[in-house]
Amino acid sequence: MRQALQYRLVRALLLALAMVAAAPAQAQLRALQNPSFEANDPAGPGAPNFEILPIASVQGWSSTTGEIELWDSNFNGVPSYQGNVFAEMNANTNGTLFQNICLINGEPFGWTFAHRARAGGPATQTARFQVASSTGTVIQTLATQSSTTANQVWNVNTGSATYNGASGLQRVQFTTNDTGSFGNFLDAIQLTLRPFVQISAASSTGAESVPNASMATLLVTGTAPNAINVIVTITGGTATRGSDYTTPGNAATFTVTIPAGTYYNSPIALGINVVDDTAVETAETIAFSISAGTGYTIANTTTCGASVQSTGTYTITDNDGRVTLRKQWAYATVNDTATVTVSRGATAIGTLSATATTESTLITSATPTPVVLGETVTLGETLGSANVSRYFGTVACTGAADTNLADGLTIGAAETAITCTYTNTRVPALVVAKTSTVLSDPVNASNPKAIPGAALRYCILVTNPGTLAGSNVAATDLLPAGITYTAGSARSGGTCATATTVEDDDAAGADESDPYGVSFLTGTLTASATTLAPGASFAITFDAVLN
Repeated sequence: MRQALQYRLVRALLLALAMVAAAPAQAQLRALQNPSFEANDPAGPGAPNFEILPIASVQGWSSTTGEIELWDSNFNGVPSYQGNVFAEMNANTNGTLFQNICLINGEPFGWTFAHRARAGGPATQTARFQVASSTGTVIQTLATQSSTTANQVWNVNTGSATYNGASGLQRVQFTTNDTGSFGNFLDAIQLTLRPFVQISAASSTGAESVPNASMATLLVTGTAPNAINVIVTITGGTATRGSDYTTPGNAATFTVTIPAGTYYNSPIALGINVVDDTAVETAETIAFSISAGTGYTIANTTTCGASVQSTGTYTITDNDGRVTLRKQWAYATVNDTATVTVSRGATAIGTLSATATTESTLITSATPTPVVLGETVTLGETLGSANVSRYFGTVACTGAADTNLADGLTIGAAETAITCTYTNTRVPALVVAKTSTVLSDPVNASNPKAIPGAALRYCILVTNPGTLAGSNVAATDLLPAGITYTAGSARSGGTCATATTVEDDDAAGADESDPYGVSFLTGTLTASATTLAPGASFAITFDAVLN
């Protein structure tokens, strides 16, 4: 007896704690959670059984007694009406099962539920389907269903009504006045309420390159037994329907279909898609709204009674830029040709064919090439086959944030007009000649010969016979084996005969640019000139001994 009393005290304490700890379930705002109690398996796997659970353990449902009794189908020979599990309202004592649902005054309200009497309970057992306040005060009784122990069957109650209470989060409840711990089975509960619909955001922005990047959606909460069509209207904006964006049927007012199903703040695309054109434009807007229609209610989809978003604005940010190709010839040979391209991957998207009509022709593409902001394109040039090696080539782009063009040109976010110029400067046609003279030999006093021990003088003559000036001209001479350079013998001048300016052997000092320079290092002699005018030449002489 004492152990039984302790058990009852402990059980009562646990139930009290469960009632305090578990907040009333808010379900999905407009749809019942776990409407047929299938989320639980009473007493776990095995033969059909029953279990009295604290409300925290039963998804969606709350109870005024802090407990909910669930039965497996065919426990004690009682089959469920739907699925494998059903509930008994009289768990130890009579009670009330409820979920909190957001209701709107004046809206239609439909329902279906199955009810059955339990043997051992009152001969007639009655369940009342009601709407009540958060404190349990009855606002509206929607249906009363009685079943008898003399007729052990499930009775299905189906009906509809107009909700006449205050808008807000209210209890949708099943209650009974039948005393005792036996009676009032419930199963297969369904509510029919219009889903709540609103627009997901007041404003959003997306790039033109993506049809609906960041575009607001419809948000839906509730159950739609059948597909419903929400009315959407384009109300304004600076973007042009049909060219900047499209709608279903390209209409100013259209519908968005929400398929049948149960939703909780679920996004449904608006059906507005941005057109990725090639026009360079400022940011443009699309304004839209939703209107009341059949089968849905415009209301906040997450918080009962909160403000609702029924309008929205979408801003299209342009993604278009332009690259203008130019070709600048310098000292060109007339009729030389080149082709300049801008490519996306392996495909040329812009081409400029340029023929030199004068030695300094500048040619600009008549039509700039459309590009996408943020992308990387490749610049290239192909010279005519006859003049491939005759020109220096450089490329530079004005107005471009990307100055390292070796890995392509990346179009900056605000760069709508970039000009890229290929400059080709004709290479000077230099001529190099090397001559030698025997100064003396150990045997012959006159008419010396190139024999071992002979003193030799070499001259390297660099001439620019063309019409272009040369810059940083250098000529190198690798002395062959058997020749020993005579230190300090280098001389420079305009010709071999006038090369009398003394040059030292290192590569430093003022003598390296007066106006010519000489250096000698490990068998290699280098002669250089900072500039070499058209028609000019320079010479370097040096002495050596034939070994």
